[in-house]
Amino acid sequence: MSGRVYLPVALNLDGASAIVVGAGEAAYFKACLLVDFGVATTVIAAPDFADPFDHRLQDMGDGGEIRLRRRSYAPTDLDGHRVAIIATGERPMDYAIEADARDRGLLVNVVDDPSHCDFFASAYVKHGSISIAVNSGGASPGFTGALKDDLAQRYGPEIEDHLAHYLVWRRMVRERVDPFVEREHLWRGLRADGLYDLLRTQGPEAARAMVEERIQAWADSRAATEENR
Repeated sequence: MSGRVYLPVALNLDGASAIVVGAGEAAYFKACLLVDFGVATTVIAAPDFADPFDHRLQDMGDGGEIRLRRRSYAPTDLDGHRVAIIATGERPMDYAIEADARDRGLLVNVVDDPSHCDFFASAYVKHGSISIAVNSGGASPGFTGALKDDLAQRYGPEIEDHLAHYLVWRRMVRERVDPFVEREHLWRGLRADGLYDLLRTQGPEAARAMVEERIQAWADSRAATEENR
């Protein structure tokens, strides 16, 4: 097991861009990941890279999904980007490009080399704005892929509707429960008592009733405390 520590986070790349340096299948799949999350992506697919050119990259370029540059790599290609994914198929070249990227302060992922990665691309299930991601800190992409397939069977497009209900309930709680710490306590109680399971098995009306009941219980408790002062 790796002794490294990895923090699971959602990275804000709004208004930022990424570069993929590579021409083969690995570069293609990384480009697909970035595009799926709306990240402006440039791919440098040099003819002298070890991995043969994956023509699906050409399709993405022709379709306007990525900016495809089929020419030799230059360090200035990294300028202006926030993230660099490196997958040339040849380690010495990968590491040289990594050094260029780090000199510019980019977040770096050298494909299939955890010791040279600032982050990992998690396996994920995505429906609308909801994404469920799993990773093993780079230890076993096969295992995380298996977990992703299991999650895909459990959670389908209906989770977008579930989110819509939670957004309504969040507004209800924010309008009627104060301060923040009390809201967090209420939500922890709802999670512990199976609000989401109730939503999935009995529907939104039953789940909303549970939320309303907890808000009212909080209000009653607050009123009793004020009376006793």
